[in-house]
Amino acid sequence: MLKRGLKIILGLFVVLCLLNCKSICYGLQQGMGQLKIVWKAKPLDEYLKDKNYPDSLKAKIKLIEEIKRFAFDSLGIYPSKNYTKMYDQKGLPGMYVVTACEAYALNSYKWSFPILGEFSYKGFFKKKKAVKEAQKLKNEGFDTDIGEVNAWSTLGWFKDPIMSSMLQKTEGQLARLLIHELTHGTIFVKNDVQFNENLASFIGDKGALMFLKNKYPKDSQVIKSYLDELSDLQKIRAHMHRGALQLKKFYKEKGALKPEKEKKVQIHKVLDNMDTLSLNSFHKVRRIQALKHNLNNTFFTDFLMYREDQKQLEKTFNEDFGGDFKLYFDSLKEKYTTL
Repeated sequence: MLKRGLKIILGLFVVLCLLNCKSICYGLQQGMGQLKIVWKAKPLDEYLKDKNYPDSLKAKIKLIEEIKRFAFDSLGIYPSKNYTKMYDQKGLPGMYVVTACEAYALNSYKWSFPILGEFSYKGFFKKKKAVKEAQKLKNEGFDTDIGEVNAWSTLGWFKDPIMSSMLQKTEGQLARLLIHELTHGTIFVKNDVQFNENLASFIGDKGALMFLKNKYPKDSQVIKSYLDELSDLQKIRAHMHRGALQLKKFYKEKGALKPEKEKKVQIHKVLDNMDTLSLNSFHKVRRIQALKHNLNNTFFTDFLMYREDQKQLEKTFNEDFGGDFKLYFDSLKEKYTTL
């Protein structure tokens, strides 16, 4: 009966695809890609009991279990069975994500999906499909970008596994990433990607620091390194926000004109001026600047999607909740839900 039912379901999907239901076809492709990862993911015990598996990576796996417990017990994130298995990426990206933006305005292109609503990014498990989608939009006059992603939330539709590349992150980075993704499983507002990503980024930053302070002495090098990194990120984000505002002003002044060369000059100016920032490390800046000839408007809209609302979230957190994380997050859970 199960096989027969599966054949009927697959048959219906094929019929819908033939009727040009592109979103259905895309959903099926993504579902199968995610299932492949879920099926191939192995229980964490298999890695922990493997004598040949590096002790340093075993320590990261155990750290992930600690981060989860802290997120559930101390932050108020809804418990889940995510990150109980791990998928070996074998050095390959987990997913390819396409973003697009108007060529002479910082307005993101949005894709619409049944049930889930609108998103300003679209993921693919196969690079050639991402390239095809990006090229189609480029032909229509949009700026486009294809990014490699190794962490995402399926919002409870699947049990999200650890992606093996996560283990290369520092303790602070790993805590921030996991808490960010777990936040999506607790709060995710339909048709408001910018709010969702900004909130998850805010909770990830705060929650990771709380985790580290709970685990280590306040004067530990781990906490100092994380605070230094956060300080640098905040300065880079502020600089990019100023750059985005400058670009918006530039496009508004040019009106219907399409000044491609001037546009490149404006973008390069923002990136080159990152050298004036007072940072603990210029590693991230150098990585961004190395790509400057390939960067376009999507670089700024991607930044705004994840970071534009941080100041307002911080203000609400401090002024309305006195910096009390539990009160803040409980209030958010009452007001919002997940899909």
